[in-house]
Amino acid sequence: MPKPSLTRYLPGLTVVAFGLAMASVAVTYPLGSLLRPGPGFFPLVIALILAALGVGVMVEARAALPPEDREPFAWRAVLCTSAGILLFAFLVERIGYVPASLLLIGTAALGERDNDWIMMAVVAAFMAFFGTAVFIWGLGLPIRAFGAS
Repeated sequence: MPKPSLTRYLPGLTVVAFGLAMASVAVTYPLGSLLRPGPGFFPLVIALILAALGVGVMVEARAALPPEDREPFAWRAVLCTSAGILLFAFLVERIGYVPASLLLIGTAALGERDNDWIMMAVVAAFMAFFGTAVFIWGLGLPIRAFGAS
């Protein structure tokens, strides 16, 4: 049996993308509150419901696969990538861009099982230098490469 392809999930993904696009427009209008909803409240609620229905379509498409064709969800990769992003966000102003980006890439690399750590160190060093060149030197963002901002 062939492995599941992207086309199986494309309808749900399209609905999710449309719902999120609608939500991004809806939040530009005043939302108000539950007791006094503004003009953006109901479009936002409808957009979020639409996105949730799209996720439901994708879950249903996965559930329709026979168990032998299902690939296990990569929880380790998701958790390590999320942890890396959170580390970066909390540490970039405290320790600087370069160390925070090195920690981001190193933490995200833990999510993959068979890593070539030498290649990962080269990629991390390149990304730290490239990010420094673009964001700090090129765009002049008010963060330091090393040390607290």
